[in-house]
Amino acid sequence: MQITIHNAPLQLEHPFKLSYGTTTVRKNILVNITHEDFTGTGEAAVVPYYTSTPEGILRYLTDPALGDAIGDDPLLLEDALDRLPSDGPAAARAAVDIALHDLWGQRLGQPLYQLWGLNPARIPQSSYTVTMADDEVAYRERVRAAKGYQLIKLKLGSGSRQNDLQMVRIAREETDAQLCVDVNGGWSAADALAMIPRLAEYDLTFVEQPIARDDFEGWRLLRASLPADRPPLIADESVQGVASVPPLAGIVDGVNIKLAKCGGLRAARQMIALARAYDMQVLIGCMIESSVAVTAAAHLAPMADYADLDGNLLITNDPYRGAVMSRGYLTLPDAPGLGVTPVVD
Repeated sequence: MQITIHNAPLQLEHPFKLSYGTTTVRKNILVNITHEDFTGTGEAAVVPYYTSTPEGILRYLTDPALGDAIGDDPLLLEDALDRLPSDGPAAARAAVDIALHDLWGQRLGQPLYQLWGLNPARIPQSSYTVTMADDEVAYRERVRAAKGYQLIKLKLGSGSRQNDLQMVRIAREETDAQLCVDVNGGWSAADALAMIPRLAEYDLTFVEQPIARDDFEGWRLLRASLPADRPPLIADESVQGVASVPPLAGIVDGVNIKLAKCGGLRAARQMIALARAYDMQVLIGCMIESSVAVTAAAHLAPMADYADLDGNLLITNDPYRGAVMSRGYLTLPDAPGLGVTPVVD
């Protein structure tokens, strides 16, 4: 099988401002794996606040050992995935995993969701993300731009509790949609203990990653100290791969599973099974990604309680077409594999 790699800089429609900083371009990498007349496509998301870099991802994808690992039979998917080098960036492994799944589905002539026996009608409505802005006028405009979505995710963690509260107040003034918040680890445990009860009046669907990634004592404190009727606490940065799910059992209500964090579709399915075994809720999320990775995640979305699959809607130069979202409702392509097709200029 032949591997080809393409740089895919994704231009954001608005600066993406969250607790880690602000970006306007994400330098993602696309992978094509070709066998005979079929080509599978995958994507590696390059996330500035994670440790993976474009250089590290490219080293993994251009290593001659990778070609030996994937073998020469796309139908032997599990064997190929078992042989993938495990010491590279998770985003690079995810790109290869997605491409191999796409190729597998194409060779079998079925969409991935059908091969897994999943019902696309069970995909939960996706949230739409509103990032922080530099002033109130701009922030109100961003909230208004999300009109029509029934679940809006507000990025918090501005460094000021007052500013964070004000953003939620503004959002409630501007929309009747259900709200959830994502702090990206921007609060201390003390901040979270103060903020979450104050946000209770807004009837939040969930609070995502209020505290730092490795603050497990903080998670335990929140679980023990907050009232029982608090919104669900969803871990994102704290949960990276399969092995990170069990330590969170009993201290969070749910996990945000992203392909770029865990290494692809197979690992994501394993994480969903583990989360269910520990009675956790599941959120299927994404990074800033094109329709390739977002569509891949959408094929798993019928297994989730929540979806946050709007990454491709936040960019202006999506190189592929795939899953389509209308007012939060996702429609999967009715084509083999991922079902994505390149955009032709």
